[in-house]
Amino acid sequence: MSAVDQASYSYQPSSSSLPTSLIRTITLGDEEVETNLILQLFSDRIFISVTQLSGKVGSLLLCNVEESIVDNSTTYNVRTLLGTGVASRSGGGEREVSIREVFVRRLAERIVIHTRKMAGVSETTILGGTEDGTGPIAPLLVGLGLKPGCSNLSVEAFNALVDAAMELYLDGWKMCHAGGMVGMEGPD
Repeated sequence: MSAVDQASYSYQPSSSSLPTSLIRTITLGDEEVETNLILQLFSDRIFISVTQLSGKVGSLLLCNVEESIVDNSTTYNVRTLLGTGVASRSGGGEREVSIREVFVRRLAERIVIHTRKMAGVSETTILGGTEDGTGPIAPLLVGLGLKPGCSNLSVEAFNALVDAAMELYLDGWKMCHAGGMVGMEGPD
C-alpha cells in the first residue's frame, strides 16, 4: 500500500462484534437523585454501570456465578476490582461496601433466574454451566457509583435500583436475542 492508500484506510468492525449497549436515566426517592444506568452485553461479559456521580464509574465489582450439580447449589463470588467502595468523606465504610456487594449479588441472582426461565426450566434448576467451567451466566461486571452516604439508602430505593438495572438488562437481552427482527413489526 502506498502512503496515500494507508492514510485513507479505516477499519470498520463487524456489527456482530460490537456489544449491545443501552443507556437510561432514572430519578430516585423524594430527593429525586438522578441515576444513570449503562448496559453493555459482550459475548463473554455483562457490564452494567449504575452511577449518581456525574458519569463516573465508581467502584468496579465482579460477580462470577458457579453451580454445582453435586449438591444442587449456586455460589455467587463477588469481589471488588477497583475502588474501595467507600467515599473518602463518608462514615460507615463497611456498610457501604456491603450494600454494593449485596446489590451486585441481587442483580446476579435475578439474571440467573431469567437465564433459567429462558432455558425452559424452573427457577431452582441447576443448569451446570458449560464444560469450560463457566457458570449459568457470563461474569457480571458492575460499576457502582452511588452518592456518599449510600449506607442510608432506603430499602425501597435499593430495590428500585435493582429493578431498574434488571429492566435495562432485560431490554438489552431482548435486543441481543431478537436477531434480524429488531425494529420490524410482525403480521397483523
